[in-house]
Amino acid sequence: MRGYPTSRAGTRSLRPNRIFGFDGWDRETVAADCIWQDNKRDPKASAYAVRVRIRVRAGDTVVCREGSGVGHGTGRTPGEAHESALKEAETDAMKRALATFGNQFGLALYDKLQNGVRRRRNGTSGGNAVGISWVLLSGTGGRLSSHHMPEAFCGALRKAIENIGTLDELEALWAHNRPTVMHLRASWPDLKTVNGTHYADVLENLHNQRSDRFRAATPQHGLDTHVAVDKSALPLALPRRLRDRQHLRFVASLPCLVCGRAPCQAHHLRFAQPRAMGSKVSDEWTVPLCAVHHRALHDDGAEEKWWQKQNINAIAEAENLWRQSHRAEGAEPTTTHFINGAGIAEPNTAAQQEVTS
Repeated sequence: MRGYPTSRAGTRSLRPNRIFGFDGWDRETVAADCIWQDNKRDPKASAYAVRVRIRVRAGDTVVCREGSGVGHGTGRTPGEAHESALKEAETDAMKRALATFGNQFGLALYDKLQNGVRRRRNGTSGGNAVGISWVLLSGTGGRLSSHHMPEAFCGALRKAIENIGTLDELEALWAHNRPTVMHLRASWPDLKTVNGTHYADVLENLHNQRSDRFRAATPQHGLDTHVAVDKSALPLALPRRLRDRQHLRFVASLPCLVCGRAPCQAHHLRFAQPRAMGSKVSDEWTVPLCAVHHRALHDDGAEEKWWQKQNINAIAEAENLWRQSHRAEGAEPTTTHFINGAGIAEPNTAAQQEVTS
């Protein structure tokens, strides 16, 4: 059976026809040897070793690859056993020969989803035999790069979309390359990620995301986003949360309310105002606590009861310290800013931020 050409119609996969073209390739069984047979027992059995040659034509160039395979077959008659073994060996040899043409065949020729095949990240491959170039165009229609494999084209277009600077440039780039992306979806339906998403859909989603980000970053006409809002002045007022680093320094310089030790930390009384997600109570509700009692308070959890056990009116102490801090002679003047209802009081000179609860 040496040199006997077999028919392409006998293959189980149409992938070579789709990639190389129906007339762009052929297969030849160059050797087929029966290496074992058993016709005495039922079922009859035999084994074959086959060598297959694949020829791919790209213009005047012919690329030849060979692969070897072994097959085992059984049947009610010796003929059925030999036929089954020969088919299995030819299929195995063809799969090994086609695997040398790249990841589109790989070692998962019969896996339609190609879940076990990693896509190539560059265009240096035997895929040049296909004779198709995937051209990446710029926003002005100029030729940026040419790729022999669609994976390389997708990678280049993705990088171009990610590095684009403006919305107009993005839309121009996408307008010139969108027909190629649509053709990619039609001609390469199996070009998918591990999650099963087609490369064309990945690029389209990336374009939409970048476009939405550019539009969101563009200021709307007539809307001043820098105007501060004092939510304490609204009909349904919210508590004012002042931020005054100078007052925190003053509180931290005082002795502990419980034991009189120093140094201290400015502790915020969490029950003085309603809780707000991500915001502490106003800095006016702070009292000095040493590290020992500061930790003991947080470990206890029930803050109001903890202060009652110490026989200290923490709210009154905080109010008194706030009045002292703002009427002290020589105090640096402060300016209060309101951002989303929170007042930010800052001194005219820089102050170090104290450790607060």
